[in-house]
Amino acid sequence: MASYRILIVDDSMFSRMNIRSILETNGHQVVGEAPDMNSAVKLYQSSKPDLVTMDLNMPEASGVEAIRSITTIDPKARFVIISAIDRRLVWDQFASMAACQYVSKPVEWPMLKSAIANLMKASGPSVQSKGAKKK
Repeated sequence: MASYRILIVDDSMFSRMNIRSILETNGHQVVGEAPDMNSAVKLYQSSKPDLVTMDLNMPEASGVEAIRSITTIDPKARFVIISAIDRRLVWDQFASMAACQYVSKPVEWPMLKSAIANLMKASGPSVQSKGAKKK
């Protein structure tokens, strides 16, 4: 798998640390971490990452609002939604907004790897879902 420059957006420091560890262990470069939408937009503009991991449930503004703000700046932005919220509850909110993949928390490398690979090989906006590990 190619190495990508990734911005992590999550209000939980623990989640950001966990995602960073997973990504860096597997050869990706984390170009920044943001705990909220405003920081995410600023970091996106300054770092121009290949993709963004985005939590949906954050204070002040949701991940959906953050995706809207970032895609206003860069319509080709790509996102891996990483959330504990069941994707079926929020699918309509982000399905048509941008190139997205969905990974359920807790994050596991095989699911994140697949989401990144699918997202980055897509030639245009697409939405795919990678759910939690099957029991």
